[in-house]
Amino acid sequence: MNRLIAAAAGGLLALFSMYWDDSLHTDVGRDTFWSAPHVLLYGSLMVTLAATAWWGIGRVRGRGLRTALADPLLRWAVVSAGAIGISAPADEAWHTAFGRDAVLWSPPHLLAIIATFALAVTLLRAIAAEGGGRPLVLGGGLVLAASLAPVMEYESDVPQYSAVWFLPAAATGLTLAVVLIRRFDSHPWAVTRAALVATAVRLAVIPVLAGLGHSTPIVPPVLVVALAADVFRRWRTSLWWLAPVVPLAVHAAYVPLLPLLPHGSTVAADQIVPSLLLSLGGSVLVVLAAEGLPRNRLTVIRTAGLTVAALTLALPLLSAGRAVAHDPGQGTEAGEAHWRTTARGSRIDVTVAPEPNASGRAVLVARRAGQELSAPLTSSGDGVYRGYVTVPESGRWFVYAAFRDAGASTTETWIPVEAGSSKLLHETRPLYVPPAPQKEGAGRAAATVALYGLSGVILVAVARSGRRTPLLQG
Repeated sequence: MNRLIAAAAGGLLALFSMYWDDSLHTDVGRDTFWSAPHVLLYGSLMVTLAATAWWGIGRVRGRGLRTALADPLLRWAVVSAGAIGISAPADEAWHTAFGRDAVLWSPPHLLAIIATFALAVTLLRAIAAEGGGRPLVLGGGLVLAASLAPVMEYESDVPQYSAVWFLPAAATGLTLAVVLIRRFDSHPWAVTRAALVATAVRLAVIPVLAGLGHSTPIVPPVLVVALAADVFRRWRTSLWWLAPVVPLAVHAAYVPLLPLLPHGSTVAADQIVPSLLLSLGGSVLVVLAAEGLPRNRLTVIRTAGLTVAALTLALPLLSAGRAVAHDPGQGTEAGEAHWRTTARGSRIDVTVAPEPNASGRAVLVARRAGQELSAPLTSSGDGVYRGYVTVPESGRWFVYAAFRDAGASTTETWIPVEAGSSKLLHETRPLYVPPAPQKEGAGRAAATVALYGLSGVILVAVARSGRRTPLLQG
């Protein structure tokens, strides 16, 4: 059991380092492989994988190789660890073939997140197979915390996509986490206990990042969602009740709190209804994958209608653009730029002085969640450029200054600015030659289908894991 506890603790530490790495990219930009959060992330993952392997070897020795090969839990340990191992070279190959990609939901990044979630579920199952007890709380907390990893950028106010996707992604992940925690932990308040662990981890992240001078994520109100799930469990035993309960609890908890929490992406009033419908559709699909069709024919009809309605609503939203902003893939450094920015309400005033001095046309660009606004930068002849841009909403915007000389070569620099904060920023940032745009084509389309398909297969398999197969007690 101690090996599994060490593995779960390493997993929680890896999630901690992911938020640290995310904040570093937000505030500073590109970093090296040997940056502190990277070292902590890879080191903690190695601890988790090594402890899991140590546990697996002990299980093989205790039962023999033939019995071990028939153990679904050991097979899942190999599959989830292998998926994590595949995701790293897949990410490197993607960047080499198609260019820099800093989007959390890109195919190789999403594969790594789902593989990590699969390993978290495997550890929860392993703890249950070893007798459960108090360590189940740690395993459940890891599963719940890992289910929120896909919305990390929304929780840190660096959305790459429209905010309408924030709560559906959170609700879908939480529904899957609740289903699996309830499957392997019979305690009546299992989900609430797991939410307490996930909340404690997030509360530990914030003072560390704040002490380092970095941006902080929100503390998600998952306790409200967990309490709702556990309370309804006492009234209704069918998992199909989770399909409406979790999305409704997510919106009831998140929507009023997000405007009050620093660095949380808010959901606009006109996005709440589509967000809720998308969340319901996602949760229905999760329960369908995990449990199969309900036996009651009327429930089947209602489920099918709700899913079709939600997914039909989602179709026009699929065209939402992506902001090339968070960790924008800085290219070769060409100097530095001295920034001075002031955010007054919706207006961001900028003064930027590049070194070496730029010549030719200059433009100011502000990006956030698929929105891109541009305005001219004018030079007073002393190498200092001034301009302003008016943005439609508060929150963190990535503001770029791009300089193009007569030879059509371009350099750029960027800085994150909190619109509506009335903050004065005075910083020196890198000036760099932007990298080449990502390559499109059949190769990238095929790789996208393959990696997303693999992620989907793993998710469905995880949702169904342990549903009918008894665990071999060890």
